[in-house]
Amino acid sequence: MNTAVPLPSPLSLISQVLRLQEEPFALLQSSPQGLRTALIIVLLAGLSEALAQSVVLFANRVKPHRFAGSLALSAGFYTAGFALFAFSVWLFAGYLFDRQQAFRDVLKAIGLGYAPYLFSFFILTPYWGNGIAVALSLWSLLAILVAIRVTLELSLWQALLCSALGWLLLQVLRRTLGRPVIWSARWLRSRIAGVPLVTDHKGLNELLKDSPWDKN
Repeated sequence: MNTAVPLPSPLSLISQVLRLQEEPFALLQSSPQGLRTALIIVLLAGLSEALAQSVVLFANRVKPHRFAGSLALSAGFYTAGFALFAFSVWLFAGYLFDRQQAFRDVLKAIGLGYAPYLFSFFILTPYWGNGIAVALSLWSLLAILVAIRVTLELSLWQALLCSALGWLLLQVLRRTLGRPVIWSARWLRSRIAGVPLVTDHKGLNELLKDSPWDKN
């Protein structure tokens, strides 16, 4: 019988994850607030990434009352992508290594491993944005590997294999069965934004050149 263990403060929990410690992932499994905590972290990470990409909304001159809705939608899609990735890892861990852990537990662990993405808004930093994006991806990958090792009791190479196969499966789905979903998502983004969104680099540069604040 598992005994519920109180979680440390959110800042302490995130700090431990960022230092790639194993303890927070073990604590999360025995806490009744574990799943909620993990999902909140993923949702906030999605909002942070949406803020980093908000230049698209500014360039397209999305009205303020639609701006928040666009950010919320992006965070929602981000969370859905996380859930699919967690499901893929859980699927491969069970199929390849006979790990029969509950999917809920894998959601908790991988969700907590998304903590480094809370800093995604720093991607907006001039000159350093791409480097920060790469660093956050690697940092989160390491945290997720710790999460999988602790939760599913796998070796490092087994955790890495499950993560790689999970990521690969997502890429295949996006380019095949997921295409109608992606098209629908783009349509929904434009509907919420209130304007057809220009997202390619050339188009964005043209919009920024024509922006009111660029005409002095």
